[in-house]
Amino acid sequence: GARRAGDSVAVATADGSLGSAGTVEDLLPSAIEGALAEVVYACAPLKTLQSVSRTCTKYGIPAQVAVEEPMACGTGVCMACVLPVIGDDGATHMVRTCVDGPVFRGERVRWDDVGTIPFDALGAPRALRLGERP
Repeated sequence: GARRAGDSVAVATADGSLGSAGTVEDLLPSAIEGALAEVVYACAPLKTLQSVSRTCTKYGIPAQVAVEEPMACGTGVCMACVLPVIGDDGATHMVRTCVDGPVFRGERVRWDDVGTIPFDALGAPRALRLGERP
C-alpha cells in the first residue's frame, strides 16, 4: 500500500526486525533528507505525532497527521475527541477529531495543550481566559 502511494517508504521497528532499529523519531530526519521529502503523512499515538510535527517544522515541510483519539460517538455530539487546533484565522479552536479530522496539519495542533482548554481558545470559559480559578 504505502510503497504504491509514495516515492519512498521508511520503516522502523523497536528491535530492527523490519527496517531500521529504533523509533519513528530516530528515523525521520534521515528519511526526510534521503527522500527530499516535501510532506510527511503520519498516523500514530499523539506523542509520536507531536515529535513528527516538530521535526517537520524544523525542516520547513508540512506534516499531515491522522490522530488516534478515542471517538466515543463518532458524530461530534459527545465532545470526547476534541483537540486545540489553530485555524486559518490564527485563533485556537477546539475541534472534534471525529468530524473535523481526523487528519490535521501537524504544526497547527497545540500539542502541549492537548487534554486542556487553552485560555485563549475561542469559546473558552471566562474564568480560563482571565486566569481565574473556578
